[in-house]
Amino acid sequence: MRAIELLTESRGVTARAPGETYVNATDPSDILTIKGIALLPDNDEAYGSIDELNAALDQTIPKNEKRVDDNIKNSSTLAAIVASVTDADGKPQHHIRYIKRIPPEGVHTLWKTINGYKFSQGASKESVPIKPTDLIQDENYRTSQQLAAAISTGVAAQVKGTPNEPLMEVIDQAVKAAMQGSTAPIPGAAPYFNVLQKYSGEYLGPLALISGRFNGGDTPKLLAALEITSLAGSQVMFPSDAQAALIDSMILTSTKQEIQVSSKISTGGGAASSLSGVVTQLTPEMEQRFPKGAEIIKILAEGSSFDGPIQIAKMYSIIDDSDVQTLINMNKNSRNIEDLGTGKLSALTQKQGVAPGTLERPDYRVYFHAMAAIVTAMIPYVNAEPEFKGAMMAALNNNNYVQIITKGVVKGNDVILDYYTKFPAVFRGAPQLYNKNYFATGKPKGRLGFKLK
Repeated sequence: MRAIELLTESRGVTARAPGETYVNATDPSDILTIKGIALLPDNDEAYGSIDELNAALDQTIPKNEKRVDDNIKNSSTLAAIVASVTDADGKPQHHIRYIKRIPPEGVHTLWKTINGYKFSQGASKESVPIKPTDLIQDENYRTSQQLAAAISTGVAAQVKGTPNEPLMEVIDQAVKAAMQGSTAPIPGAAPYFNVLQKYSGEYLGPLALISGRFNGGDTPKLLAALEITSLAGSQVMFPSDAQAALIDSMILTSTKQEIQVSSKISTGGGAASSLSGVVTQLTPEMEQRFPKGAEIIKILAEGSSFDGPIQIAKMYSIIDDSDVQTLINMNKNSRNIEDLGTGKLSALTQKQGVAPGTLERPDYRVYFHAMAAIVTAMIPYVNAEPEFKGAMMAALNNNNYVQIITKGVVKGNDVILDYYTKFPAVFRGAPQLYNKNYFATGKPKGRLGFKLK
């Protein structure tokens, strides 16, 4: 199956991230949690027949897992969108939306909601600022008690008096559970499931590990390597150095040994990571083995948010020098797409879908729209580049990190959180560029990131 790059400003099923949820329209305890969205076929706009599509679905979806048709298929529906989810008991399901073909402009407006379910607005509250950098502004090491207090105080300062105030009690309960080694359900946490996994795991995971009560995964191997019997009494620090882009935290043991920590959620769908951390782990040998892949990584990590995508788009002949000059010379405040002329760039931009009403918004600019179109067109080329994957995986696995993995399960309106480790950190999957910064309505707030699919 082909993983979808979420490059649109619309928010249908195909724009949902792992961890976001849908709630049954008539039974609020029936909750589906998104694990991934994918397309069939993976290298064309459609299969040659409905039988070919059926065969692909049978090959892709495990026989023992539930399959739900979201609409009726017929002889003209020769492609499909597959939403892989888990139900309230953690059992997998695959919801299928049949379509005639995969259009050139993408599928983002073709599936508004899973049949019989509505999107849970609460589960999408990724904007709630509870990342470590929002709560802790320094690089001081903290004991478990000091970290617990900083987390609770920091979250309260961010959400008290807002519609997200219930998150205060949820975080307090999650902190207590992490310190006590408990996997008991956290009451009322389901609306904040995505926030708990995607962001708070970055500090709840280390807190759980230094409690000395969570010893799953490779923790015994880690302890043996450090020649200690427990991480109890250790301290945690959150680095802000941009060069530590793959490092989420540092643990200082009671024996004064430092452990570099990379945090992720068990679905592999955490926040997109920065390429700048990958660059620092490229070696001359890797660059020799994967010259094109290493070049792509360096350009996107070290170039500006304008220069990086432009250089890669030229590399794959998506745009040419005349298009680049058009972008450089154009009035950056223009709202008239005709200012792009009649070349490749104009056609590319006109194909780039935007949410209804975007063109009328006061912050819409053709320049931003064109950059979003370039990024949209460029990403599939890079993701399909074997050398990009080779260089990325070689660099990622050139590490001595410990991964602390947060595993979350929704149970009705509650959430269960568990934590385990991998040591040394092992990165698997297909690295995929991920756009969260390029849209038609504003200047990019950063460079492209990546996720492992």
